[in-house]
Amino acid sequence: MILNDLEYQVTQQRIQGFERALALLNAPDNELKNTNPIMWQLNVDGVQSLIDDFTAQMQEYEALINRNESEPIIFEIGSLAQLPRILIQARIAAKISQKELAQRLGIEESLLQRYEDREYESATLTQLLEISGVLGISLQPKTMVRVVAPLKTA
Repeated sequence: MILNDLEYQVTQQRIQGFERALALLNAPDNELKNTNPIMWQLNVDGVQSLIDDFTAQMQEYEALINRNESEPIIFEIGSLAQLPRILIQARIAAKISQKELAQRLGIEESLLQRYEDREYESATLTQLLEISGVLGISLQPKTMVRVVAPLKTA
């Protein structure tokens, strides 16, 4: 997940590097392609997979920063384990930098960066609630119905 504009720029550069590597792999005179086509294909697939992954991350970041600010952003989560990612996405969508959020929380920017880099694994529930409050996140209950398969009778 891309967390800020610097990571976005670095990701762009990585994609360009992987595209150059892919072009070299696909060159007609590529020796590996001619001598070991299975290994060549594994390399092509691996590089393409990285390009696809980084491209998807960039698209997600672009969608968050370019959203219509007059409309609320709605995230659906299936478990509390998804909350850290939602906090990061909400910060990005609100166009609040890590530095600004850290200032609003009264913590060092480096601490917030560590929190986000590790998806808030060391943050307490109280801290997560404070962050969600600063970001203006409201949770709405959702009713869940669990269907249990009937027991089979003999």
